[in-house]
Amino acid sequence: MMHPLTFPRPRDDERWAWGLSGPEPVEVWERFSPAYEAQLERLTSILIDMGFSPTIGGAGSEDGEYVRAEHDDSDRIVFFYHLEDPADANVLAALNDDDALRDWIQEGWIGG
Repeated sequence: MMHPLTFPRPRDDERWAWGLSGPEPVEVWERFSPAYEAQLERLTSILIDMGFSPTIGGAGSEDGEYVRAEHDDSDRIVFFYHLEDPADANVLAALNDDDALRDWIQEGWIGG
């Protein structure tokens, strides 16, 4: 399957759910920062490799941007994760290798 998303994404005019730590986005939970875009690209790529169809939504909302993914075998939405919440973003960042991220997805979202 072709990767349906390209990174880094072009900036939009939506607001940041948690604001910014400075004049430009730099933190892993701040949309369009290099760390955020790299983390989002990694997450969506692994989801695709695991048989999901991820989409990104929620930009500018109170809860912030999220990844939502249907599992291709069941068409069920079995993955939903907020990206702009600092705590949630740091959980993903702590899963610093692809195997750890795959295991987290498998255990928490497929088999759990």
